Amino acid sequence: MEREFSVKLENRPGELARMTEALSKEGVNIRAISTEPHAGLIRMVASDETKCRQCLQRMSIEFSERNLLVARVEDRPGELARISSMLSKEGVNIDGAYLLDKDSGIAQIALAVSDEDKAKNTLKL
Repeated sequence: MEREFSVKLENRPGELARMTEALSKEGVNIRAISTEPHAGLIRMVASDETKCRQCLQRMSIEFSERNLLVARVEDRPGELARISSMLSKEGVNIDGAYLLDKDSGIAQIALAVSDEDKAKNTLKL
């Protein structure tokens, strides 16, 4: 299981640099990231959750966390459609998705879902 950090940053030059430089100094690698500039929100998956959390707290940056489920799927067209459909049929909503890694024909997709237990059972994770 992975963790998603949703970080509130002001939408102005230098804020992302300030945060990522601090994380870098702590040895934290950002595995996946997305931005929502109008909301002032950065969503990311970090290599070291504890160090990331501590760094953000020291910087007094507002953030929240949630679990992400990681599905390993074949790296081919239609796999995200397949698992999205499976979850939909069970009434599980996908709130967020990240491509974490692709290697040797396998992709790792991290998903934030509305019902972790149901998603785990459905995807056999």
